Amino acid sequence: MKKWIVLVVMIAALAGCGSGGAKENSKSEKNSGSVSTTEVSTSKTETSSSEKKIEMKDVDFQVEGTNYKMKILDNWKVLEDDEFSFSAENDNNVEGVMVSGVKKTDVDDFVALKSAMKEQMKSDDEVRIKEDTIKEEPYQTPHYTGELYSFIGVADGANTEIRFYFLETETEYIILNFVGLPSFFERNGELVTEVVRSFVAG
Repeated sequence: MKKWIVLVVMIAALAGCGSGGAKENSKSEKNSGSVSTTEVSTSKTETSSSEKKIEMKDVDFQVEGTNYKMKILDNWKVLEDDEFSFSAENDNNVEGVMVSGVKKTDVDDFVALKSAMKEQMKSDDEVRIKEDTIKEEPYQTPHYTGELYSFIGVADGANTEIRFYFLETETEYIILNFVGLPSFFERNGELVTEVVRSFVAG
């Protein structure tokens, strides 16, 4: 996952994306130096492949000064990361989510931003994208319209699935970046969808 964090940071810097002073709400994470933490509610969602319940927790943070919130898996650890508005990952650092964004007034248009990021990903020397796995499709959440761009990349002999949800909010262009083993998305596709659909300003 760290390799893709570096890649996304580079792309975000190229596109002019900056971190927005991340804040978190978590009942289990209270890092010193962070803005503030409060108790949050959890919900339980069934995985698509078993009867086992997976808990979700609410988090909130800022992107370019705008308040946002969403749900993430309860066992994901919220990270202090100056490069992203928000990031969290599991204990094994195998899967996680990163959120970045840019003010709509700071870029020419969303299409140009998405195209620049896609081309940058394809030119990365350390990760080979399996071209036949690339998917691009319109994406609609209860709150925003956008696009899902996903693929499987190979680095050091390991397959990693990368998903970029490009969303247009009222004031920002947002990128939700999910990274994990392909088996994670096979088992938890509904959970990832719930996380994305829960993302909203407020």
